[in-house]
Amino acid sequence: MSRGGTLDVAVVGAGPAGARTALLLAEAGLTVAILEEHDVVGRPVQCAGLLSERVSQELGGEVAVLNTVSGARIHSPSGHVLAFDAGRPRAMVVDRAAFDQSLAGQAVEAGADLLLERRVMEVRASPSGCSLMVRDRSVAGSAVEELVCRAIVGADGPPSIVRRSMGLPRPRHKLVGYQVSFSCRQPMGKDHVDLFGGRDVAPGFFAWVVPQDEHSGLVGLASEPGGMHPKARLEAFMASETLRELLPDLQVTGNFAGAIPLGPVHRPVADRVVLVGDAAAQAKATSGGGVYPALVAARHAAAALVRAHEEGDLSARNLMSYPKAFDAEVGAELAKAARLRRSFRAMSDRMVDDLIVALDDPELLDTIVQEGDIEFPSRLVRSLLRRSPRLVRLAGPLLRGFF
Repeated sequence: MSRGGTLDVAVVGAGPAGARTALLLAEAGLTVAILEEHDVVGRPVQCAGLLSERVSQELGGEVAVLNTVSGARIHSPSGHVLAFDAGRPRAMVVDRAAFDQSLAGQAVEAGADLLLERRVMEVRASPSGCSLMVRDRSVAGSAVEELVCRAIVGADGPPSIVRRSMGLPRPRHKLVGYQVSFSCRQPMGKDHVDLFGGRDVAPGFFAWVVPQDEHSGLVGLASEPGGMHPKARLEAFMASETLRELLPDLQVTGNFAGAIPLGPVHRPVADRVVLVGDAAAQAKATSGGGVYPALVAARHAAAALVRAHEEGDLSARNLMSYPKAFDAEVGAELAKAARLRRSFRAMSDRMVDDLIVALDDPELLDTIVQEGDIEFPSRLVRSLLRRSPRLVRLAGPLLRGFF
């Protein structure tokens, strides 16, 4: 691998976090290379592709969508269904592979180089610069080569070789998930998502059905590690009467597996190195969604790197402006989401049933429709508790000291 001069920034990983950071760095005039280990950006797919309106706002433009949803149906462990609909699009369903490819393409248009099938084996940082040991997977038996740069962005997902090489903190918790794409001959409602709770379905989290159109979508679940494999859990769920009634002629067309790291890590920077996205465990513990936090992280990480580059000081101390700005915007909400999930985990199925029944109230449903925000769920929880003494009695003890 040969380049003229020293590269300013090497971005490891071409997902949304890495591609967006690379774009912003390239637009600021830095020389940037994105190293992606796969031969195609965006694959394998490891996301349901359900994104909030805040994602398009963060990107400053239109996002190509497969479908929009205006509501949800939440199925309690005993089968009670809590349904609500805002009457207007509240979230968008995207083709995640195409979404990722679009972001990477924008980075290339801004001047970044995209190097596919480059597996980073190790990274090193010193007071004088950084180096990455890289293998070209497109060439059989290729030797490991060194790429020299001034700074590194670790956007290489949950296992992050950048994080491990630099000795940065691991995510505190993780979920393991399994998902299949499907088609169906009978049309299904495409304006809402279905969510399913229960320890028998997905202990510690939930299962979902996300429609991409009237005849196709994604069904999956995530749960805590240990016990039954998530693939086996999903197969059992798909064989259940509940799902067979919802999708009687479901035909599986693909499958995907992945991990959802929960944090965020408390120190996503080292000298000359920053972590963004799943490498920094910047996913919401309440939904597993990480695209919006990753884009916010990209914005703040790029700003910190550009300023540090201009000042000639890429020390961890000088790069701390990134996590401070991230925490001020969304990090505090991620911490609240983690506390909400801990409260949820402490609930029995009976308690979850009682909670969902209590929420099935016209005034509370209107509050959900008017104030619900996928990216900031704690705001809705606060508002609901203020409006319902019954909810306080049911969930209050588990949320004591939360607000």
